[in-house]
Amino acid sequence: MVTERSARESPELRAAEQVVLVVDDDEDLADTCRYWLDGERFAVETAYGGKEALRRLDDTVDVVLLDRRMPNVTGDDVLEEIRERGLDCRVAMMTAVEPDTDIVDMPFDAYLVKPVSESEVKETVEELLVRSGFGSEVREYFALESTEAALDSRDVEELREPEALSDLRGRLEAVRAEHEEAIRNREAQLDRLNRTNELLRDVDRALIDARTRDEIEQTVCDVVASAHEAAFVLRRTAAGTLRCTAAAGHGLDPAGVDIDFVDEAFDIDGTVEDGFAFDDISEAHRAAVVGDAAALDTVSALCVAVDYRETMYGALVVYDETDGFDEESAALFSDLGATVGNGINATQSKQLLNGDSVVELEFQVGGDAGVLAALSATLDCRFSLDGVSRLDDGLTCFVSVAGASGTDAVAAAIDADDVSQARVVSDGDGESVVELRTDAEAVLSTAIDHGASVERLTLSEGSGSLALHVAADADHGALVEAVTTAAPGVSVVAKREVERSVQSPDSFRRALDSKLTDRQRTVLETSLVSGYFEWPRGSTAEEVADSLGISPPTLHEHLRTAERKLIETYFDELSPAPADD
Repeated sequence: MVTERSARESPELRAAEQVVLVVDDDEDLADTCRYWLDGERFAVETAYGGKEALRRLDDTVDVVLLDRRMPNVTGDDVLEEIRERGLDCRVAMMTAVEPDTDIVDMPFDAYLVKPVSESEVKETVEELLVRSGFGSEVREYFALESTEAALDSRDVEELREPEALSDLRGRLEAVRAEHEEAIRNREAQLDRLNRTNELLRDVDRALIDARTRDEIEQTVCDVVASAHEAAFVLRRTAAGTLRCTAAAGHGLDPAGVDIDFVDEAFDIDGTVEDGFAFDDISEAHRAAVVGDAAALDTVSALCVAVDYRETMYGALVVYDETDGFDEESAALFSDLGATVGNGINATQSKQLLNGDSVVELEFQVGGDAGVLAALSATLDCRFSLDGVSRLDDGLTCFVSVAGASGTDAVAAAIDADDVSQARVVSDGDGESVVELRTDAEAVLSTAIDHGASVERLTLSEGSGSLALHVAADADHGALVEAVTTAAPGVSVVAKREVERSVQSPDSFRRALDSKLTDRQRTVLETSLVSGYFEWPRGSTAEEVADSLGISPPTLHEHLRTAERKLIETYFDELSPAPADD
């Protein structure tokens, strides 16, 4: 069986030019913050101390999470250097030091007192990124407001100079009086941002419990409509048309939703423009949406793609009684669409793994289907795909080669324009295994992005067959259309139901126990209960080895062997057998 291994994907619309730098000499905390922030709409880096931070800091950094209490070069030193260099980045002090009036004149933008929570860190970074676009006077106001909020957490009597807090409040009032309108507009913008971010978190929590695509779509509509006026989801069918499959708000019924106006948001490729807004909606359409045009004075709508990688699942349309969606909310809703697409893909993959039966789609593959077919023709040999991993920039394929040496296969692959990396994994007399990284296997990429499992691919002298496994209730027609149009020379030849053998947890455990030695089982269990597999780790490899009375190299040897047996047993049990005709 061929396996697809992929982590939760970050939204494809992430703004890679936005960089967040986490600075803390506590490496575990810095790594934890990076873990919390990873997958958001920005890149995250870490610096384990003030010296490392100063080496990294330049004008590409947008936000710094900065610990105050660090040896040698303190957070205060780093902050001072940032301002002396004139770096235009927002800084949040993140420290266990209780705030006092010494912070009044420090040029930071936010102050977080440890221990910090995931939501605190995310909300602070998101707000500071938005504040970066404000004018300097407005940024100063919000920075002063953050300082006041930090000091308000202390009793005035405990402050070293209580009058400094009074002076700070006076400065706040003066800045607000001078820039009242601009500050009010930016406060409204931040309020929309916070509401949208809370909405995204609500959707994330709701998606955890959703088991089917229908549940996901309806859950998203319910959550979005609770924060706005109404929402509906459009699903793209195999024929490329749109139909409403879920709706919420103002008594919307999917069967009665007017979706004609959405057609202009879709280009000829069936994709949706990022954050396509409809700010001028006619009264007739408003009546069709809400059932009563008088129910809302004005309505703005936002249409975003529901997609995963290159797979277009449909669109989410959101209505709100506002003056329109700004760029920040449009970008965040675009991320929401990517999150929903990722959830749909993950749900279909789970159904594929856990269903009692799957559907096998078999395709005939010709020599123009991709780089693997072309290489098998060039080498006049037989290829068999053993495994494939989906990467952001293509695929990594592990291929068994018969009729040619692994060295010859790698040499031919390197000469090919579409292979970026190639190596020999093993080179035997009868059969070799090679690893190839390519961005020219559109058929396999398309299949994986549609939630299919690549069960087998065999190629002989440039042609062969491909078998995909998909969930029984997946949109098989859409998958067939996508795969057969991904590259020339691909056609579907068969569709069949494949039954899975039912195995109880006890039988799986017995199968695994028969392969593990007592020592390997002990090492696995001790590593688990000691927190070795957690992140951050509860115990290091040295600590686990010491508790077992063995050396760290011996521990790693036992762990690798036990993990290999566990993984082999798992994937052996995933292999279904074709149903009797």
